[in-house]
Amino acid sequence: MFKLTGSIYSQNNIQKILIYLFALFPISFLIGNLVINLFIGLIALTFLLLIFKINKNLFFKNNSFLILILFFFWISLIINLFFSQNYELGLPRVIKFFFIICTILAFRLIISLNEENKINIIYKFWTITFLVVVADLTFEFINGQNLIGITSYMPGRLASFTGDELVIGSYFSAFSLICLSFIYKKIPKKNYLIIFLSLTIIVISLLIGERSNFVKSVFIVFIFVFFALNLKFKFKVIILLISTIIVLTFLNFSGNYKYRYHHQVSLLFKKDGIKNYLNNSQYGALYKNASIIYSNNKIFGVGIKNFRIESQKEKYQNFDHPYNKLSSTHPHQIHYEFLSETGLFGYISFLLLVFFSVYLSLKSYLQKKNLYQLSGMLFVLVSLLPLLPSGSFFSTYFSGLFWINYSLMTGYIKN
Repeated sequence: MFKLTGSIYSQNNIQKILIYLFALFPISFLIGNLVINLFIGLIALTFLLLIFKINKNLFFKNNSFLILILFFFWISLIINLFFSQNYELGLPRVIKFFFIICTILAFRLIISLNEENKINIIYKFWTITFLVVVADLTFEFINGQNLIGITSYMPGRLASFTGDELVIGSYFSAFSLICLSFIYKKIPKKNYLIIFLSLTIIVISLLIGERSNFVKSVFIVFIFVFFALNLKFKFKVIILLISTIIVLTFLNFSGNYKYRYHHQVSLLFKKDGIKNYLNNSQYGALYKNASIIYSNNKIFGVGIKNFRIESQKEKYQNFDHPYNKLSSTHPHQIHYEFLSETGLFGYISFLLLVFFSVYLSLKSYLQKKNLYQLSGMLFVLVSLLPLLPSGSFFSTYFSGLFWINYSLMTGYIKN
């Protein structure tokens, strides 16, 4: 730890404040959107204040390409406003993206200090917060309510600190590999500890009851363990076998979870399973609704956050689907959300941002083997898996988790 010394406006103290803000940032996701936005705003303003204290020309030169692609995507969002059905819905998100850009660059600035003890303060706080959530979820599963008395309203789902929102699965997936990386790097003789922690992440993700996030968590944990960690092959096989046995055994003896994970998911693997799923589920109705909206607004979409309004118009309510009258604020799938709300222009702009960012991050990872960078990259990639339901990309909660991991992924790129 370190203390503020001298004037609070000194460069050194501003850096310390920025580090503490990042360290405490994950807690905001357990409180609510207002606090998340407050942290993003404070981080951005602290970063802008710090920019005046350092060599601005050198900073922007060393981050020129990342700044270029981020502002290119931001400009695409600004252009989208001019073609929105209701620009007032998207305007706050477009304005906030400037603060997100500052947050991403602020994280890069901290990493560029090359002071491992300072960046480790952030990872340490993130790991502690994640482990508290693990303990809370375990307590809730055993006792029916979490440590502060919150209870899930849905059988087979855990709420933890997020309450009725039931979105703790996204948080869990977003920080699981960061925790795994920190413990792997900091604790010696870690083989059995890493096995235990990996199994814990998989099992807790199952207990949360969010099927999409469970699939994503299992996917990234197995890739991380098998291809990134320097464990003997037998330990990796042990993780795979034990996790499979635990999951199958648990599902066999738990009615609510068996129905959610086995009965409903197994239908996908039957003949025409995916087609039947889309034709007979609420997600399928939302996807089809979004595809119709896109077909009528191919270039620029209907505008950010305008799906909720456009999809309720009568011309979109007459397609053949048992759930065609379903109301929702977003299509529950990131690709359909971009296509319907930003059209091809916004969608391609986003894909270009992701492509160049992942390409440079992967190139950097293969050279440096930085586990934190890989953690962020895997979460970003798994967030873009097609068909699997997802939160709204332009929501405060989901986008915050995405951009934290994007910051982690791009923070270690050499310009």
